[in-house]
This record gives sequence, structure tokens and C-alpha cells, in this order.
Amino acid sequence: MMFCEDPNKFFPYTQIDVVTFPNGKRKDPNNFTEVTFKGSVPQMIKQTMEYIKSNVLKEYVRKISGRQEANRFWNYPYDAIEEAVVNSVYHRDFMQHEPIEITIEPTGISILNCPGPDRSIPKEDIEKGDMLKSRRYRNRRLGDFLKELDLTEGRSTGVPTIQAKLAENGSSRAIFETTDDRMTFLVTIPVHEGCNESSEKLRSGSEISSERGSERDGLGSETSSERGSETRDLIIEIITQNPRVTTAEIAMQLSISSRGVEKQMRKLREAGVIRRVGGRYGGYWEITNKSNK
Repeated sequence: MMFCEDPNKFFPYTQIDVVTFPNGKRKDPNNFTEVTFKGSVPQMIKQTMEYIKSNVLKEYVRKISGRQEANRFWNYPYDAIEEAVVNSVYHRDFMQHEPIEITIEPTGISILNCPGPDRSIPKEDIEKGDMLKSRRYRNRRLGDFLKELDLTEGRSTGVPTIQAKLAENGSSRAIFETTDDRMTFLVTIPVHEGCNESSEKLRSGSEISSERGSERDGLGSETSSERGSETRDLIIEIITQNPRVTTAEIAMQLSISSRGVEKQMRKLREAGVIRRVGGRYGGYWEITNKSNK
């Protein structure tokens, strides 16, 4: 799992699925993008964190009247997300053929893995979410390797680290849940409360701004038409090379958000430049008229 390029051959579904619902799973369940990361454990963790860092994490700046220094915060602190992702890999049961699933919604990020915490941990401690101290470690040898990579401590420090990093960022506490039969373990990390407020005030031209993210949407505020045109040119080039490419894969290649790619591809479809042939699975993109872009 640490050194094999494709441990999925020996342990099926050794992978991390990242599913993004831009409008929320309940509100718009059919609108989502999905990307899967496979490979050795270090590769999976690295690729997952690079994707989240490039497409999800944003820093916000709030200018406060009467103060020289602005208040800065992230929608999600990187260290908290990384700790939760590493723990999900460390403590999953690789004999259970279920992937780790990370769901990203406007309200938060949830990480689901199988099975749940060891039964030596009281359910009350899980719900309290302060520290989960197990008398038995799952995948202890894997944990030793992760410690060598400075990705974990292996001393029941995961949950306290997540809560501490969220507190430093001014975010609400993470929520930890498991079923009565301990079949699954769900970690929910809420988005910083200031992000919703920032979104509203950004639309009305207030003094709250996002330093990172606008450029990743494929459109900058200053030269939106030029940048949008460049992004569309790159999308056409990628589709030409691989008609079966997914939106998430294009986003990864261009280092912009999936939402930004979807916006530009929608414009290309409306202009009659590209069209989708077939369904979501097994379908492909077809370039019909480059001159209209």
C-alpha cells in the first residue's frame, strides 16, 4: 500500500472519491462533479490534498473599521482537512471493498470511511469529539510509515488536532459520527461562518473580499473576457486530445475550480462549439465548430 503503484489490484477500492455538489446535495443532487484518486497511500493523500487546495480552499479578508489590520480566515484550514484525510486512510479497513468518500458542499466537507471506530472507544466520546483514544490500532504498520512521512503522530492526536486547527481559524467544531454497528465513520468539517456572510457582502460591493479563488474560477475580475477566452481555448485543446475527459480532470489540468470549467464549457456549448454525445458514463465530447468560440 505504501510502495505499490496500484494496490487496488490486491485491495479493491483502495481509492479516494471526491464528489463536489456546488449547490448542495439536497438542493441540487444531480449537479455534481466527481474525481477519483488511486495509487499508493502517499500518492492518494498527496493528490487529494493538492486537488482540495487548488479547487476548494480560499482565504478571505475582512477589513474592520477603525483597525489597521484586516481579519483573515480560510473557508477550511488546510491542516484540519489534511489530518482528517490522513486519518481516514490510516484507520480504514482495506479488506472492506469500499472507497473513502469526500463530499464537498457549500456548507461543509464530509469524509466517510469504513468501518467506524473501534468498539473500545465509547460512543459518547465520539459524539463529544474531543479525543478518541483507542486501545487497539488498526493498520499499525501503515501508521508507522505515515509517521515517518510526518503525516500522523499515532497517539490519538488526530481529533484534537482537527479541532485545534479549526479553532485557530475561527471555524466551528468538527462533528464525528458513527453508526450503532460501527460500520461507518463520518467526519464533517463545517465551512467558516464568515464565508456565507462574505458571499452576500461581495455581491453588494462591501469591504469583504476573497484573495484566492476568483482566478481559479476561470474568470478574473479585471480581464474576464480575455481570461475566459484563454480558458476556453485550453479546454478545446484538452478535449481534442481526449474527447472522454471529465470536467474534474480538466479542472485538475488547468488548476482551476470545477465550477470555473463548467462555466466555460457551458458557454462553449451555448455557442455551438462543443456538444456532448452520450450520457455521463460512456459518453464523450465532440468539437463541432471552433470558429464560434
